[in-house]
Amino acid sequence: MKQASVQWWRQLGDPSLNSDIQSAFSNNPDLKSVALRIDQAEAAVANARAAMLPKLNLGFGYSEGRRQNIDFGPYSLAPWETGGNLSWEIDIAGKLRAAKRASIANTEAAIWDFQSAKLLLSSRIAATRLNLYRFNAEIASLNESLAASRDTLSTLTERNQAGIISNSAVSNQRAENEKLKRLQLDLTRLRDLTIVQLRTLRGGSDAGSSSKASFPSFTLLSSKPLNQVLALHPSLLAAEAKVRAAFELESAARLNLLPSFKFNALASGRSSSLTNRYNTWITTVGPTLDIPIYDPARLAAVKSRKAQMSSAAAEYRKTVLRVLEEIDTANINLRSQQAQLSTVQREVSEIKTTRDYAREQFEAGLTSQIEYLDAERRWLEAKRSAITLQQAALNSRIDLVKATGGSIL
Repeated sequence: MKQASVQWWRQLGDPSLNSDIQSAFSNNPDLKSVALRIDQAEAAVANARAAMLPKLNLGFGYSEGRRQNIDFGPYSLAPWETGGNLSWEIDIAGKLRAAKRASIANTEAAIWDFQSAKLLLSSRIAATRLNLYRFNAEIASLNESLAASRDTLSTLTERNQAGIISNSAVSNQRAENEKLKRLQLDLTRLRDLTIVQLRTLRGGSDAGSSSKASFPSFTLLSSKPLNQVLALHPSLLAAEAKVRAAFELESAARLNLLPSFKFNALASGRSSSLTNRYNTWITTVGPTLDIPIYDPARLAAVKSRKAQMSSAAAEYRKTVLRVLEEIDTANINLRSQQAQLSTVQREVSEIKTTRDYAREQFEAGLTSQIEYLDAERRWLEAKRSAITLQQAALNSRIDLVKATGGSIL
Protein backbone atom coordinates (compact mmCIF):
# COMPACT_ATOMS: atom_id res chain seq x y z
CA MET A 1 0.00 0.00 0.00
CA LYS A 2 2.99 2.30 -0.45
CA GLN A 3 1.47 4.10 -3.43
CA ALA A 4 -1.87 4.50 -1.66
CA SER A 5 -0.28 6.68 1.04
CA VAL A 6 1.04 9.31 -1.43
CA GLN A 7 -0.57 12.66 -0.60
CA TRP A 8 -0.02 14.29 -3.98
CA TRP A 9 -2.18 17.35 -3.22
CA ARG A 10 0.37 18.61 -0.69
CA GLN A 11 2.62 19.35 -3.66
CA LEU A 12 0.35 22.35 -4.33
CA GLY A 13 1.23 23.91 -1.00
CA ASP A 14 -2.34 25.08 -0.36
CA PRO A 15 -3.46 24.79 3.31
CA SER A 16 -7.12 25.27 2.33
CA LEU A 17 -6.93 22.37 -0.12
CA ASN A 18 -5.24 20.20 2.51
CA SER A 19 -8.07 20.98 4.92
CA ASP A 20 -10.71 20.22 2.27
CA ILE A 21 -9.30 16.81 1.47
CA GLN A 22 -8.73 15.88 5.11
CA SER A 23 -12.34 16.76 5.91
CA ALA A 24 -13.62 14.85 2.87
CA PHE A 25 -11.67 11.72 3.80
CA SER A 26 -13.32 11.80 7.22
CA ASN A 27 -16.86 12.86 6.32
CA ASN A 28 -17.67 12.22 2.65
CA PRO A 29 -20.55 9.68 2.60
CA ASP A 30 -19.64 8.25 -0.82
CA LEU A 31 -16.14 7.45 0.40
CA LYS A 32 -17.52 5.86 3.57
CA SER A 33 -19.78 3.69 1.44
CA VAL A 34 -16.77 2.40 -0.51
CA ALA A 35 -14.86 1.81 2.74
CA LEU A 36 -17.69 -0.40 4.05
CA ARG A 37 -17.08 -2.79 1.16
CA ILE A 38 -13.74 -3.65 2.77
CA ASP A 39 -15.56 -4.76 5.93
CA GLN A 40 -17.92 -6.87 3.83
CA ALA A 41 -15.02 -8.47 1.98
CA GLU A 42 -13.18 -9.24 5.22
CA ALA A 43 -16.34 -10.85 6.61
CA ALA A 44 -16.47 -13.02 3.48
CA VAL A 45 -12.87 -14.12 4.14
CA ALA A 46 -13.81 -15.10 7.69
CA ASN A 47 -16.78 -17.05 6.34
CA ALA A 48 -14.57 -18.89 3.82
CA ARG A 49 -12.10 -19.82 6.55
CA ALA A 50 -14.93 -21.02 8.79
CA ALA A 51 -16.11 -23.39 6.05
CA MET A 52 -12.83 -25.29 6.41
CA LEU A 53 -13.31 -25.91 10.15
CA PRO A 54 -15.30 -28.67 11.90
CA LYS A 55 -18.94 -27.92 12.76
CA LEU A 56 -20.44 -28.99 16.09
CA ASN A 57 -24.17 -28.71 16.79
CA LEU A 58 -26.33 -29.52 19.80
CA GLY A 59 -30.10 -29.85 19.66
CA PHE A 60 -32.99 -30.33 22.11
CA GLY A 61 -36.69 -30.78 21.36
CA TYR A 62 -40.05 -32.37 22.05
CA SER A 63 -42.08 -34.44 19.60
CA GLU A 64 -44.95 -36.94 19.94
CA GLY A 65 -44.82 -40.09 17.81
CA ARG A 66 -45.29 -43.86 17.56
CA ARG A 67 -43.20 -46.68 16.15
CA GLN A 68 -44.82 -49.60 14.28
CA ASN A 69 -43.05 -52.97 14.31
CA ILE A 70 -43.62 -55.88 11.90
CA ASP A 71 -46.05 -57.51 14.30
CA PHE A 72 -48.28 -54.44 13.82
CA GLY A 73 -48.14 -53.63 17.48
CA PRO A 74 -47.99 -49.88 18.25
CA TYR A 75 -45.19 -48.66 20.49
CA SER A 76 -45.16 -45.17 21.95
CA LEU A 77 -41.97 -43.13 21.33
CA ALA A 78 -40.33 -41.11 24.02
CA PRO A 79 -41.24 -37.48 23.28
CA TRP A 80 -38.14 -35.77 24.70
CA GLU A 81 -35.14 -35.86 22.41
CA THR A 82 -31.65 -34.42 22.41
CA GLY A 83 -28.79 -34.81 19.98
CA GLY A 84 -25.39 -33.65 18.87
CA ASN A 85 -23.68 -33.61 15.49
CA LEU A 86 -20.05 -33.15 14.47
CA SER A 87 -19.34 -32.61 10.78
CA TRP A 88 -16.04 -31.79 9.10
CA GLU A 89 -15.53 -31.63 5.36
CA ILE A 90 -11.97 -32.61 4.49
CA ASP A 91 -10.90 -30.35 1.63
CA ILE A 92 -9.18 -33.01 -0.44
CA ALA A 93 -9.97 -31.46 -3.84
CA GLY A 94 -9.13 -27.92 -2.68
CA LYS A 95 -12.44 -26.19 -3.46
CA LEU A 96 -12.66 -24.64 0.01
CA ARG A 97 -9.10 -23.32 -0.26
CA ALA A 98 -9.92 -21.86 -3.67
CA ALA A 99 -12.98 -20.13 -2.22
CA LYS A 100 -10.83 -18.68 0.56
CA ARG A 101 -8.26 -17.38 -1.93
CA ALA A 102 -11.10 -15.78 -3.91
CA SER A 103 -12.33 -14.01 -0.77
CA ILE A 104 -8.83 -12.71 -0.01
CA ALA A 105 -8.48 -11.42 -3.58
CA ASN A 106 -11.86 -9.70 -3.29
CA THR A 107 -10.65 -8.02 -0.11
CA GLU A 108 -7.57 -6.73 -1.92
CA ALA A 109 -9.81 -5.45 -4.71
CA ALA A 110 -12.01 -3.64 -2.19
CA ILE A 111 -8.95 -2.00 -0.61
CA TRP A 112 -7.63 -0.79 -3.96
CA ASP A 113 -11.11 0.39 -4.98
CA PHE A 114 -11.10 2.47 -1.80
CA GLN A 115 -7.73 3.97 -2.72
CA SER A 116 -9.04 4.73 -6.22
CA ALA A 117 -12.07 6.44 -4.68
CA LYS A 118 -9.79 8.56 -2.48
CA LEU A 119 -7.72 9.54 -5.51
CA LEU A 120 -10.83 10.49 -7.49
CA LEU A 121 -12.29 12.45 -4.57
CA SER A 122 -9.09 14.37 -3.88
CA SER A 123 -8.71 15.29 -7.56
CA ARG A 124 -12.33 16.48 -7.72
CA ILE A 125 -11.83 18.64 -4.65
CA ALA A 126 -8.64 20.12 -6.09
CA ALA A 127 -10.39 20.92 -9.38
CA THR A 128 -13.33 22.48 -7.52
CA ARG A 129 -11.05 24.68 -5.42
CA LEU A 130 -9.22 25.78 -8.57
CA ASN A 131 -12.62 26.76 -9.99
CA LEU A 132 -13.19 28.86 -6.89
CA TYR A 133 -9.83 30.60 -7.32
CA ARG A 134 -10.56 31.18 -11.00
CA PHE A 135 -13.91 32.87 -10.32
CA ASN A 136 -12.34 35.01 -7.59
CA ALA A 137 -9.56 36.04 -9.96
CA GLU A 138 -12.03 36.89 -12.72
CA ILE A 139 -14.17 38.90 -10.30
CA ALA A 140 -11.09 40.82 -9.15
CA SER A 141 -10.11 41.53 -12.76
CA LEU A 142 -13.66 42.56 -13.56
CA ASN A 143 -13.77 44.89 -10.57
CA GLU A 144 -10.66 46.59 -11.91
CA SER A 145 -12.29 47.07 -15.30
CA LEU A 146 -15.50 48.24 -13.65
CA ALA A 147 -13.59 50.88 -11.67
CA ALA A 148 -11.93 52.10 -14.87
CA SER A 149 -15.32 52.16 -16.57
CA ARG A 150 -16.75 54.33 -13.79
CA ASP A 151 -13.85 56.75 -14.14
CA THR A 152 -14.50 56.90 -17.86
CA LEU A 153 -18.18 57.55 -17.25
CA SER A 154 -17.30 60.39 -14.87
CA THR A 155 -15.00 61.92 -17.49
CA LEU A 156 -17.63 61.64 -20.21
CA THR A 157 -20.29 63.13 -17.97
CA GLU A 158 -18.10 66.18 -17.34
CA ARG A 159 -17.48 66.59 -21.06
CA ASN A 160 -21.17 66.22 -21.79
CA GLN A 161 -22.04 68.88 -19.25
CA ALA A 162 -19.45 71.12 -20.87
CA GLY A 163 -21.12 70.54 -24.22
CA ILE A 164 -18.08 68.80 -25.76
CA ILE A 165 -19.69 65.39 -26.43
CA SER A 166 -23.22 64.19 -27.07
CA ASN A 167 -25.56 62.35 -24.72
CA SER A 168 -25.19 59.16 -26.76
CA ALA A 169 -21.54 58.79 -25.70
CA VAL A 170 -22.56 58.95 -22.05
CA SER A 171 -25.39 56.46 -22.61
CA ASN A 172 -23.00 54.11 -24.38
CA GLN A 173 -20.64 54.16 -21.40
CA ARG A 174 -23.50 53.60 -18.96
CA ALA A 175 -24.50 50.54 -21.00
CA GLU A 176 -20.91 49.29 -20.81
CA ASN A 177 -21.06 49.72 -17.03
CA GLU A 178 -24.27 47.72 -16.78
CA LYS A 179 -22.79 44.98 -18.94
CA LEU A 180 -19.81 44.67 -16.59
CA LYS A 181 -22.11 44.62 -13.56
CA ARG A 182 -24.18 41.83 -15.12
CA LEU A 183 -21.05 39.82 -15.79
CA GLN A 184 -19.93 40.43 -12.21
CA LEU A 185 -23.24 39.12 -10.85
CA ASP A 186 -22.99 35.98 -12.99
CA LEU A 187 -19.43 35.28 -11.83
CA THR A 188 -20.52 35.77 -8.22
CA ARG A 189 -23.30 33.22 -8.78
CA LEU A 190 -20.85 30.69 -10.21
CA ARG A 191 -18.46 31.28 -7.32
CA ASP A 192 -21.23 30.71 -4.75
CA LEU A 193 -22.29 27.50 -6.51
CA THR A 194 -18.68 26.32 -6.40
CA ILE A 195 -18.58 26.93 -2.65
CA VAL A 196 -21.73 24.81 -2.27
CA GLN A 197 -20.17 22.04 -4.36
CA LEU A 198 -17.01 22.17 -2.27
CA ARG A 199 -19.05 21.92 0.93
CA THR A 200 -20.80 18.81 -0.42
CA LEU A 201 -17.50 17.15 -1.34
CA ARG A 202 -16.17 17.92 2.14
CA GLY A 203 -19.06 15.95 3.61
CA GLY A 204 -21.23 18.88 4.68
CA SER A 205 -18.73 21.11 6.47
CA ASP A 206 -18.05 24.66 5.33
CA ALA A 207 -14.90 25.27 3.33
CA GLY A 208 -12.09 27.37 4.71
CA SER A 209 -10.72 30.32 2.77
CA SER A 210 -13.01 31.17 -0.16
CA SER A 211 -11.69 34.60 -1.17
CA LYS A 212 -8.28 33.65 -2.56
CA ALA A 213 -7.79 34.88 -6.13
CA SER A 214 -4.42 33.36 -7.03
CA PHE A 215 -3.57 29.85 -8.15
CA PRO A 216 -1.14 27.53 -6.32
CA SER A 217 1.66 25.88 -8.25
CA PHE A 218 2.97 22.33 -8.28
CA THR A 219 6.40 21.69 -6.93
CA LEU A 220 8.58 19.40 -9.00
CA LEU A 221 7.35 15.81 -8.69
CA SER A 222 9.65 12.86 -9.15
CA SER A 223 9.09 11.11 -12.46
CA LYS A 224 8.68 7.35 -12.78
CA PRO A 225 8.86 4.96 -15.73
CA LEU A 226 5.52 3.92 -17.17
CA ASN A 227 5.89 0.30 -16.04
CA GLN A 228 6.36 1.42 -12.42
CA VAL A 229 3.33 3.70 -12.64
CA LEU A 230 1.13 0.89 -13.97
CA ALA A 231 2.47 -1.54 -11.37
CA LEU A 232 1.26 0.74 -8.55
CA HIS A 233 -1.92 2.14 -10.08
CA PRO A 234 -4.84 1.45 -7.66
CA SER A 235 -7.41 0.97 -10.43
CA LEU A 236 -5.22 -1.59 -12.17
CA LEU A 237 -4.42 -3.36 -8.91
CA ALA A 238 -8.14 -3.54 -8.09
CA ALA A 239 -8.95 -4.93 -11.55
CA GLU A 240 -6.12 -7.45 -11.26
CA ALA A 241 -7.37 -8.63 -7.87
CA LYS A 242 -10.87 -9.06 -9.30
CA VAL A 243 -9.45 -11.26 -12.06
CA ARG A 244 -7.70 -13.44 -9.46
CA ALA A 245 -10.90 -13.68 -7.43
CA ALA A 246 -12.94 -14.67 -10.48
CA PHE A 247 -10.34 -17.29 -11.43
CA GLU A 248 -10.39 -18.82 -7.95
CA LEU A 249 -14.20 -18.88 -7.87
CA GLU A 250 -14.26 -20.62 -11.26
CA SER A 251 -11.69 -23.10 -9.94
CA ALA A 252 -13.79 -23.73 -6.82
CA ALA A 253 -16.87 -24.37 -8.98
CA ARG A 254 -14.95 -26.93 -11.08
CA LEU A 255 -13.55 -28.63 -8.00
CA ASN A 256 -17.07 -28.85 -6.63
CA LEU A 257 -17.78 -31.39 -9.41
CA LEU A 258 -15.34 -33.80 -7.78
CA PRO A 259 -16.22 -36.14 -4.91
CA SER A 260 -16.17 -34.62 -1.43
CA PHE A 261 -15.16 -36.34 1.79
CA LYS A 262 -16.72 -35.64 5.17
CA PHE A 263 -16.29 -36.99 8.66
CA ASN A 264 -19.52 -37.20 10.68
CA ALA A 265 -20.34 -38.07 14.27
CA LEU A 266 -23.92 -38.17 15.55
CA ALA A 267 -25.42 -38.93 18.96
CA SER A 268 -29.13 -38.71 19.91
CA GLY A 269 -31.23 -39.88 22.86
CA ARG A 270 -34.91 -40.10 23.85
CA SER A 271 -36.79 -40.11 27.14
CA SER A 272 -40.43 -40.20 28.15
CA SER A 273 -39.90 -37.43 30.69
CA LEU A 274 -37.64 -34.42 30.87
CA THR A 275 -36.47 -35.45 34.38
CA ASN A 276 -35.84 -39.10 33.54
CA ARG A 277 -32.61 -40.44 32.19
CA TYR A 278 -32.54 -41.07 28.48
CA ASN A 279 -33.27 -44.74 27.92
CA THR A 280 -32.79 -44.82 24.14
CA TRP A 281 -29.48 -43.77 22.51
CA ILE A 282 -28.26 -43.78 18.93
CA THR A 283 -24.67 -43.00 18.00
CA THR A 284 -23.04 -43.04 14.59
CA VAL A 285 -19.46 -42.23 13.63
CA GLY A 286 -17.81 -42.52 10.24
CA PRO A 287 -16.72 -40.92 7.00
CA THR A 288 -18.98 -39.99 4.13
CA LEU A 289 -18.01 -39.83 0.47
CA ASP A 290 -20.27 -37.71 -1.73
CA ILE A 291 -19.89 -38.52 -5.45
CA PRO A 292 -21.83 -36.13 -7.70
CA ILE A 293 -22.99 -38.07 -10.77
CA TYR A 294 -25.16 -35.43 -12.39
CA ASP A 295 -25.93 -32.12 -10.70
CA PRO A 296 -27.33 -29.42 -13.05
CA ALA A 297 -26.89 -26.71 -10.40
CA ARG A 298 -23.15 -27.41 -10.08
CA LEU A 299 -22.69 -27.52 -13.84
CA ALA A 300 -24.53 -24.23 -14.21
CA ALA A 301 -22.33 -22.72 -11.49
CA VAL A 302 -19.22 -23.63 -13.50
CA LYS A 303 -20.58 -21.87 -16.58
CA SER A 304 -21.56 -18.84 -14.53
CA ARG A 305 -18.13 -18.57 -12.87
CA LYS A 306 -16.39 -18.99 -16.21
CA ALA A 307 -18.41 -16.13 -17.67
CA GLN A 308 -17.56 -13.98 -14.65
CA MET A 309 -13.87 -14.73 -15.11
CA SER A 310 -14.00 -13.73 -18.79
CA SER A 311 -15.82 -10.53 -17.83
CA ALA A 312 -13.22 -9.67 -15.18
CA ALA A 313 -10.39 -10.26 -17.65
CA ALA A 314 -12.08 -8.01 -20.23
CA GLU A 315 -12.61 -5.34 -17.58
CA TYR A 316 -8.91 -5.49 -16.69
CA ARG A 317 -7.92 -4.94 -20.32
CA LYS A 318 -10.41 -2.10 -20.54
CA THR A 319 -8.95 -0.49 -17.42
CA VAL A 320 -5.39 -0.71 -18.81
CA LEU A 321 -6.43 0.97 -22.07
CA ARG A 322 -8.37 3.64 -20.20
CA VAL A 323 -5.42 4.45 -17.94
CA LEU A 324 -3.05 4.71 -20.91
CA GLU A 325 -5.52 6.96 -22.73
CA GLU A 326 -5.91 9.21 -19.68
CA ILE A 327 -2.13 9.53 -19.31
CA ASP A 328 -1.61 10.44 -22.97
CA THR A 329 -4.57 12.84 -22.98
CA ALA A 330 -3.40 14.63 -19.85
CA ASN A 331 0.14 14.93 -21.22
CA ILE A 332 -1.06 16.37 -24.54
CA ASN A 333 -3.41 18.83 -22.83
CA LEU A 334 -0.76 19.91 -20.35
CA ARG A 335 1.89 20.62 -22.98
CA SER A 336 -0.56 22.52 -25.17
CA GLN A 337 -2.04 24.58 -22.35
CA GLN A 338 1.36 25.51 -20.94
CA ALA A 339 2.40 26.75 -24.40
CA GLN A 340 -0.88 28.67 -24.80
CA LEU A 341 -0.45 30.18 -21.34
CA SER A 342 2.97 31.54 -22.23
CA THR A 343 1.49 33.06 -25.38
CA VAL A 344 -1.50 34.64 -23.67
CA GLN A 345 0.67 36.10 -20.92
CA ARG A 346 2.69 37.91 -23.57
CA GLU A 347 -0.56 38.96 -25.20
CA VAL A 348 -1.84 40.42 -21.91
CA SER A 349 1.36 42.39 -21.49
CA GLU A 350 1.13 43.89 -24.98
CA ILE A 351 -2.59 44.65 -24.72
CA LYS A 352 -2.05 46.33 -21.33
CA THR A 353 0.45 48.66 -22.95
CA THR A 354 -2.04 49.44 -25.72
CA ARG A 355 -4.84 49.90 -23.21
CA ASP A 356 -2.82 52.28 -21.02
CA TYR A 357 -1.83 54.34 -24.06
CA ALA A 358 -5.44 54.43 -25.30
CA ARG A 359 -6.58 55.64 -21.90
CA GLU A 360 -4.00 58.43 -21.86
CA GLN A 361 -5.03 59.47 -25.36
CA PHE A 362 -8.71 59.37 -24.39
CA GLU A 363 -8.23 61.45 -21.27
CA ALA A 364 -6.26 63.97 -23.33
CA GLY A 365 -9.09 64.11 -25.82
CA LEU A 366 -6.94 62.79 -28.67
CA THR A 367 -8.83 59.55 -29.33
CA SER A 368 -12.45 58.47 -29.41
CA GLN A 369 -14.40 56.61 -26.78
CA ILE A 370 -14.89 53.67 -29.15
CA GLU A 371 -11.16 53.07 -29.53
CA TYR A 372 -10.61 53.21 -25.79
CA LEU A 373 -13.54 50.86 -25.06
CA ASP A 374 -12.22 48.42 -27.65
CA ALA A 375 -8.79 48.37 -25.97
CA GLU A 376 -10.43 47.94 -22.55
CA ARG A 377 -12.52 44.99 -23.74
CA ARG A 378 -9.54 43.29 -25.38
CA TRP A 379 -7.52 43.68 -22.19
CA LEU A 380 -10.30 42.19 -20.04
CA GLU A 381 -10.78 39.28 -22.45
CA ALA A 382 -7.04 38.58 -22.54
CA LYS A 383 -6.82 38.58 -18.73
CA ARG A 384 -9.77 36.19 -18.47
CA SER A 385 -8.17 33.95 -21.10
CA ALA A 386 -4.94 33.92 -19.10
CA ILE A 387 -6.83 32.99 -15.94
CA THR A 388 -8.74 30.23 -17.76
CA LEU A 389 -5.58 28.77 -19.29
CA GLN A 390 -3.73 28.88 -15.98
CA GLN A 391 -6.54 26.91 -14.38
CA ALA A 392 -6.72 24.52 -17.34
CA ALA A 393 -2.98 23.80 -17.10
CA LEU A 394 -3.30 23.06 -13.39
CA ASN A 395 -6.33 20.86 -14.05
CA SER A 396 -4.36 18.93 -16.67
CA ARG A 397 -1.59 18.47 -14.14
CA ILE A 398 -4.14 17.11 -11.67
CA ASP A 399 -5.59 14.87 -14.41
CA LEU A 400 -2.09 13.54 -15.03
CA VAL A 401 -1.62 12.80 -11.34
CA LYS A 402 -5.00 11.03 -11.24
CA ALA A 403 -4.28 9.10 -14.45
CA THR A 404 -0.98 7.84 -13.03
CA GLY A 405 -2.61 6.74 -9.79
CA GLY A 406 -1.18 9.51 -7.61
CA SER A 407 2.22 9.53 -9.27
CA ILE A 408 3.45 11.36 -12.37
CA LEU A 409 5.45 10.51 -15.48
